[in-house]
Amino acid sequence: MSLLRRWLIKKLKPEVYQRFHWELERDMPVKEACFVVFDTETTGLDLKKDEPVSIGALKIRGLKIHLSESFYQLLKPQRTLKESIKVHGITLEDLQVAKEGRQVCEEFISYAWGCVLVGYFVHIDVSMLRNLTKKACGGAFYPYAVDVLDLIKPLNNIPTLEELLKEHRLPVSKAHNALEDAYMTALLFLKLVKEGRYKRLMDLPVRVY
Repeated sequence: MSLLRRWLIKKLKPEVYQRFHWELERDMPVKEACFVVFDTETTGLDLKKDEPVSIGALKIRGLKIHLSESFYQLLKPQRTLKESIKVHGITLEDLQVAKEGRQVCEEFISYAWGCVLVGYFVHIDVSMLRNLTKKACGGAFYPYAVDVLDLIKPLNNIPTLEELLKEHRLPVSKAHNALEDAYMTALLFLKLVKEGRYKRLMDLPVRVY
């Protein structure tokens, strides 16, 4: 257990800790583990102040993507969208059917429970979920996660997700939303894991974000 994990256990009430955190069996075979590959669209890139306006996620079990268990929700942000509309295309009209932050926070925690989170530049998306969890659900969120960038050889320039997909001969979606990005990241993650022949969770670069 990490030092951060120990600190959280001491700081938080047991019921609060259990609600937002779960431990992993490090010896578990990768093929038996559950992974939640996710992505967020946000109001901006301020890791302390901005918040998600959509969350898309897919589950991987048995090293297979389970499309029938996909997760996608729009959220009502407290901050204005400003220039972020040009990036994700989510408008105020789209957000008419969005859910309140607390509801989405609880639904995502329930969805991801017991799984390792996976993403591209995952610390950004985890930070957005942490902001949401703190503001909407009153909890601290420091999950175990893997960044697909940690599964590739060190490069001078960090490639985009699209560049990585093309390099590994994987399909690139023209749609730009959280669920599509999660799906493409999931494809990349599976290929990198299989090529790397990772056997157990302890062999993967899993860490607390």
